[in-house]
Amino acid sequence: MDLIFIDEKGAKIQAGIKIHLIPIFDGHLQEDAVVILSKFGVGENKDLYKVVVEPYKINFYRCTTVTPVRYWQDVEYGFNFRAYEDILQGEALNALSVDVVGSVICCGDLEIFDRPPKETKKMNFDIEDLEGKVLRCTVWNNYALQIKDFISKIPPHEHVMAVIQHGKCEYIVQSDKFATRIFLNEEIDEVNELKRRLILKFGQGSGSTSQTILSSQSVFPLHKEFVTDGVKIHVDEISEIEKEMSCVVVATIKIVQEEYGWFYAACRKFLKKVMDKSEYLQNVENVSDDIVRLPATSLVCPKCHSECTSITTKFKVQVRVQDESGSFSFVMFDRDVQKLLGLAASDIRERQKAAFKIDVSEFNLKNDYRVYTVQKTCDDPVIIVELVGGDGNGDENTDEVTQEVADVKDVNLSESSQVSAERTSRDVVSVTADSSAVEVEKDSGSSPNAKRMAQDADGVNVGELSTNLRRTRKKLTRVNN
Repeated sequence: MDLIFIDEKGAKIQAGIKIHLIPIFDGHLQEDAVVILSKFGVGENKDLYKVVVEPYKINFYRCTTVTPVRYWQDVEYGFNFRAYEDILQGEALNALSVDVVGSVICCGDLEIFDRPPKETKKMNFDIEDLEGKVLRCTVWNNYALQIKDFISKIPPHEHVMAVIQHGKCEYIVQSDKFATRIFLNEEIDEVNELKRRLILKFGQGSGSTSQTILSSQSVFPLHKEFVTDGVKIHVDEISEIEKEMSCVVVATIKIVQEEYGWFYAACRKFLKKVMDKSEYLQNVENVSDDIVRLPATSLVCPKCHSECTSITTKFKVQVRVQDESGSFSFVMFDRDVQKLLGLAASDIRERQKAAFKIDVSEFNLKNDYRVYTVQKTCDDPVIIVELVGGDGNGDENTDEVTQEVADVKDVNLSESSQVSAERTSRDVVSVTADSSAVEVEKDSGSSPNAKRMAQDADGVNVGELSTNLRRTRKKLTRVNN
């Protein structure tokens, strides 16, 4: 059990109770209770999960005593509110946690992902400060339920003041897994003073945006996005699309096309791919003098048009997908690639039947460029069954599809495996390729992506995979129909 204690001066320290001692102390420790601790240990805080900056922590022993105290008139919560500007500009990125307070001006729906027991809940809401700046907050699971339950019990135009204590900061504020506390319209001196000043400045409404109706409902966004609203097509129908659109395809990943790279360098603030100076000068018309004066080795963010000094890496992987009608190349980005990490390439290819929501962009249409960007993937077997069974996208029955999606096969990573996919009479090509464990070049200083159009985009070449440090190139074999 992990705890955070605050003393009468507002200083905080983490504490830990080992699992076999929890029954001894559990009944004596509640949030906001005031206690006197004695006969405890103090050691260096080497926990991976740190919330406060204090380098030491309290350790409970069997002999530790906890004495309740009824009277307390010192620091109550120890808030250290961070200015919105610091968070929005990225100046709080290195903070272990942040505290924020504001008036709730917008509340989203409770989004529910997956299904029990792995169900995940999420809710977004915006808060506003005295300067009229707006900060996006995202809360998860029980914190999301806390917000939804509170919103459902108040009048729609109620003025709601929210405090997030010990939140995570990434240009927005999110609830942490364990340590976050959320206060809604609590009688707290600092919050009451801010509420009074907000009312004086903006009036009795919820903020500078006048009166805001706060309401929330439970939604299943993946089902809505893929099944209810999605335009479902087969792979061979993609090339027939004549205007920009998004569509949903159920297919199996057959090849990971490693020769097109695994990742790219991105601006940590905007998460956009950075350019070296020469590339930026070639692609941007109005270049500022500050950029011109930069050294030739500088990296520039095309979003904020300034030198990028804080870099992160983001995944970008090209895969070949196939259904019973044909195959195409899709490009998958960071969020969706992370779902595949830790799997062998052969395991990804054979098991990863998924629903892909793809973009057919103006660039695809004008340049006849047949590599399509994946907006989002969904491997929920219930949704895939509904997609396959509901519109004829595949002729498997639902039991077979559920089994195919749910099966997890043992893979011997010490041996390379060969996969051959014989296409049916409707197919265009057959695929044969060696495979091995997928590895990411974590220490590479730059992305291995090449600046080229995919030569195999029309179904001629499926790429290459590394096997025992060798790189071999396999080509599609035409099948006579």
